[in-house]
Amino acid sequence: MSRFHEARFLISAAAPAQFPPDAGAEVAFVGRSNVGKSSAINAIVQRRALARTSKTPGRTRLLNFFELAPLKRLVDLPGYGYANVPQVARRAWPPLIDACARAHRSGACS
Repeated sequence: MSRFHEARFLISAAAPAQFPPDAGAEVAFVGRSNVGKSSAINAIVQRRALARTSKTPGRTRLLNFFELAPLKRLVDLPGYGYANVPQVARRAWPPLIDACARAHRSGACS
C-alpha cells in the first residue's frame, strides 16, 4: 500500500508562469533522457501510470507537477542528452529547467 494514495497529476508547465504556487516542499527529478525519472515517480507512489513513461527518449517535454499530499510535490523534468524530438523543442527545455532551478535556490519554488 502506498503512503501516497492521494497522489495526483497537477499540471504540465511550458513556462515558469505556469508553475504551481510556491508552498510546501518539492522534489524535482532531473537526469539524462530515458533513465527512468517518470518510472521512479510511479514507483514512489506505487502506481503504474501516474507519470507517463515511454521507451522512446524525449517523451517528457514539459515540467510535470504531481501532488503527493497537501504541500508535497514531485516534478518530472525533461531529460537531457539524446532525445528523439525536434531541435526547437529541445532548445526550449534548458531555460525552463533553469527557471525551476532558480526558483528552488531562491525559495520561490521550494
